[in-house]
This record gives sequence, C-alpha cells and structure tokens, in this order.
Amino acid sequence: MSSSYVWFTVAMCSIVLVSLGLTAYLAAHFNRGAKRDLTAALTPLADLLGGTVDLETASVDGRYRGHLAAARMANASDGPGRVFQAEIVDAAGGDDWQATSTRRAEPEDAPPFDLHGGSPGLAADLAKRAVTLLPTGLDPRRDRFRIEYAATAGLLRLTRPMRSRRDIPGPDDLAVSLDLLVQLGPLNRAVQGAPDAEWAGGRLPHSRDGTSGVVAAPHHDGSRPG
Repeated sequence: MSSSYVWFTVAMCSIVLVSLGLTAYLAAHFNRGAKRDLTAALTPLADLLGGTVDLETASVDGRYRGHLAAARMANASDGPGRVFQAEIVDAAGGDDWQATSTRRAEPEDAPPFDLHGGSPGLAADLAKRAVTLLPTGLDPRRDRFRIEYAATAGLLRLTRPMRSRRDIPGPDDLAVSLDLLVQLGPLNRAVQGAPDAEWAGGRLPHSRDGTSGVVAAPHHDGSRPG
C-alpha cells in the first residue's frame, strides 16, 4: 500500500515538473516571437529617424527634419489599453498645454478639443490653428487622439490609441504624425513668445548674423543637403 502511494507521488511530481518545463519553454518561445515581431515593426520606424530600436521600452529615437524625435508604445494614462506616441523636441518655454479630441459631431459648433493647461486663450488659439493642419485620418470629431506640449522637456507629442500590440504604425504614418508636430512647432513658439518662432524643421527666417536668408531643410536624419 505504501509502495503504491510512493509511486503515485513520484508520478504526480513528474507530471508537475514536466508541466513547469513545458510552460517555461512555451513562455520563452512566445517571448522570442513577440520580440521578433516587435523588432520587425519598429525597425522601419528607426530607419525613418536614422536612429535605433529599444525593445525594452518598445521605442525608437533619432532625428526628423532637424528635430530630435522618438516614437513608442506606452500604457494609456486615462484607462486600460495601450497607446502609440510620436514626439519631437521643439522647446518654446512657456506653459504646458493639452488638447484631446472630443469626438463630438453634434452640434456643429461643438469644440473639437477638450483643452487643459496653458495661459488663458493659449491652448484654444493653438487648437483652432491645429485643426487646419490635421492630416486625413485625424478628425477630432470622430477619432480619439491627443496633442500636447510639455514645457519642461520641450516636447510636442501626438498620442493615439492602439487596438492591439500589433497596431504599430508604419513609417509613412509616423512621418505624417511627425510632420504635424513639426508644423505645430512654429505656432506653439509664436503663442508662447519664444525666439525663432518662425523656424520650422530646418528653416530659419534669418541667418545667424541677422541677415535675411533661408537655411536648407535637413534630411530626415538631421543632415543638411549639399
């Protein structure tokens, strides 16, 4: 009787050990697959920025039209789920602001953004101008997204929700997002009262010696032509 109990115990322990080993193998297998898929999705974005991929933070960084730029997956700040963020460094000092799409189609005169931060009228002025710059696929009355400026870090950021971990934009979509932020830079600097308010991704209204002139726009990686 005791012998049967011992063999039963040994058999159960063996089953547990095999199960643990199989679970560990499957976890490692799926982890390798996830990293492989993430690398494949992020590498074209890093190529666009002439930068690098960081798998630990699911991000890329580099340069875009003369700006330090980055893109990443992140946890949503206002609920469960993940978001994808594109950002550029375009310091203007001044105040933080945030404009979140309302997705309110009615009434027609409903504001397209919920605004937070900034001096009186600053965010509203920026949001009003930003509407004219929004590309196809970013309709504040239908699509969920957020545009924000962090004064301390000097960052302009566009945040959009992800339907799944695989919902990473391609390089063309990332370029559209970054182009929007580059165009918002001069508007933000103008309303914040920053110097070089007209500078837009490599173009300056005046040369460094104060004479009129235009600096040729750099390539995506920040290098200048010629």
